[in-house]
Amino acid sequence: MSQLLLSSIICHILDLTAARSLHNSGSVHVAQQVRTYLNCSSGQYEANGVCCDLCEPGYVVKSLDCRSNPKTNCKPCTVGKDYMDKDNYKTTCLRCNFCDEQHGMETEKHCTITQNVKCRCRIGFFCDSTKPCRHCEKCDLCENGIIAKECTPTQNTVCGEKDNTKDKLKWLWLILPVAVSAGVILWWRYYSKHRTERRQKITNQKGTYESYEDKKIEYPDINLKPYIPAIISVMEVRQVRRLVRKLGLSTVQIDGIVYENSNDSSEQKIKLLECWHETHGIKGSCQTLITSLRELKFDDAADNIDQIIEGKCNHPED
Repeated sequence: MSQLLLSSIICHILDLTAARSLHNSGSVHVAQQVRTYLNCSSGQYEANGVCCDLCEPGYVVKSLDCRSNPKTNCKPCTVGKDYMDKDNYKTTCLRCNFCDEQHGMETEKHCTITQNVKCRCRIGFFCDSTKPCRHCEKCDLCENGIIAKECTPTQNTVCGEKDNTKDKLKWLWLILPVAVSAGVILWWRYYSKHRTERRQKITNQKGTYESYEDKKIEYPDINLKPYIPAIISVMEVRQVRRLVRKLGLSTVQIDGIVYENSNDSSEQKIKLLECWHETHGIKGSCQTLITSLRELKFDDAADNIDQIIEGKCNHPED
């Protein structure tokens, strides 16, 4: 019995000690740790053994210890500076955000004491974030000038594709007659030239006549060096350059000869062919030279060599 009485006295002393500590200290944490067993209604919070009313949106509590005036313990937030958007017993309001124009944003709704500022992307910018946007991107420009969908605050520009069908048809009708005429002219030139070649006959060892199309011509091996001036007489410098390049002269060799004879185009052509002839030798030189000229479509020069070779065969003493 004496032990039970002693225990009751100790508990009472501890409660009195805690109450004095709470009274002398303004600490929120102590107030929360040493709560009484009051049953506060909805819309209230318990502090220091008193049921205090929550502050409504736009207000925060002046002091968590509301014993002196539990009904008027709220103070308003500052318009344009801070806000509170729900019932609370906080001691400070939340600071308003701002809309950063440098990031393409503008204010949609200003900050009030009950809600934060609401931002949006300004004209020419967009933000496709599902969360509150903090940064707007600049809308794309359509280089072809065709816009399928305009840029909105939440979606970038969608560019369309240009339909060039009409323009293509227009140009086609303009160039078609010219192309047909040019094709007819080229075909006639090609036909006339090859018809002339087919009529040219050469004499083979049996004395019969065969066309170039009927038989591949085999040319004799002769020294072409004395005939080079006559060969290049119907060729331009650029044609001779193409020819010797095809025949195997290097760019260094060609450029060197051109540089050494820069003031005389005829000498350039002669030296270029002589350089190739000295490198290649007599054997097969006629065959290689004429075949290359035919492949390059330098038929005038090839025909000129044909005549030289024919004259050489008919007059070997020359």
